[in-house]
Amino acid sequence: MNSAKYIEIFKNGQKEGIRDVTVKRKLQTVRKFLSYLEDAQTDDLLNIDRKNVYEFVNSLDYRSQTISGVQFTLRQFFNIMYEQRLSSFDGYQLFPMITTDKRDSILSYYSPEEIKILVESIDTAKKCGIRDKCMILIAAECGLRSSDIIWLRFDEINWDKKLISKTQHKTGIHVNVPFTEQVQFLLLDYLKNHRPDVRSEYIFINTITNSAFTSAKILTQIVYKNFEKAGIERRCRKRGAHTLRHSLATTMLANNTPVPVITGVLGHASSRTTQKYLSIDVDGLRKVSLEVPE
Repeated sequence: MNSAKYIEIFKNGQKEGIRDVTVKRKLQTVRKFLSYLEDAQTDDLLNIDRKNVYEFVNSLDYRSQTISGVQFTLRQFFNIMYEQRLSSFDGYQLFPMITTDKRDSILSYYSPEEIKILVESIDTAKKCGIRDKCMILIAAECGLRSSDIIWLRFDEINWDKKLISKTQHKTGIHVNVPFTEQVQFLLLDYLKNHRPDVRSEYIFINTITNSAFTSAKILTQIVYKNFEKAGIERRCRKRGAHTLRHSLATTMLANNTPVPVITGVLGHASSRTTQKYLSIDVDGLRKVSLEVPE
């Protein structure tokens, strides 16, 4: 299969103004899909049917929101391929409607007590213990995305005001997020006593390469590993870094924090985005044993 040709055509079909990180994410999905077809001994897109695409999507162990993103990307991919007469069907024939299962958001909530157990169970005596605890605590208390934590820079920390001030990698929206004394203490401890002595604008360093991390996915791996060690009952919930961000937002909502305030913490473009992100109604709050706000 000439995957390079399909990828180049898809890349050239992207609209101007789309952020590089978004294009990169789409290309990763397309490459993964084409690799899947190659493994199945498929040599041409014209030789596949929609069933092959559905089988690929079903093989992915992603949460439903991520699956929706994959479907949107594949819809666009097949629209472009169909226009170029490289596919026998277009994207809307493939995915006429794309939805997200809102239950994922509910099931991925962890209570403040569970988050405390997670943080306190991290073994700080290990080589990366302080670093990992610091990153996890920032995710849990500040609600930053993995990419904004992994690539947190020195010039984005205002020590006097206890404020993280940065432009988000995913959205390009600038946020000012306060941090607690515990986060400050861990950061200073890491910088003074545990960070490798390397010159880098980024705070957190990969101890294997002695350089900045090249992927934000490492934080999800770190969070997952520590959830396992903490022995917190899973109950079908996800255990990635994003669950910490979502748990913070859900707890704020349960504590009657106004949605616009939550929007500011999460760095969303609008409160409507935040409401969709939370995906929680009265029944949802009861499902996670939270008190329904008046």
